[in-house]
Amino acid sequence: MLTLYTHDHCSLCDELVEQLEAQFAGRYRLEKVDITRKENVKYLRLYRLDIPVLFLNGQFLCMHRLNVDLLDRRLKELERTKQ
Repeated sequence: MLTLYTHDHCSLCDELVEQLEAQFAGRYRLEKVDITRKENVKYLRLYRLDIPVLFLNGQFLCMHRLNVDLLDRRLKELERTKQ
């Protein structure tokens, strides 16, 4: 599962999601975490100026821009282990 730390009105976040949909459709489940929500204040402190931040299965993947090559490699690794 991919976890995206984001908030409303984040154009970089929107671009990252569009890239995910265009290049990796059907290969992931995406959970969005709005860092501005009261229950997510710890993420606001961590990522305030660094969103979007993307994790794959709890492991840091990238911030600001999607690292397409790294995500593709990690997804392929996961797909191989499930076979």
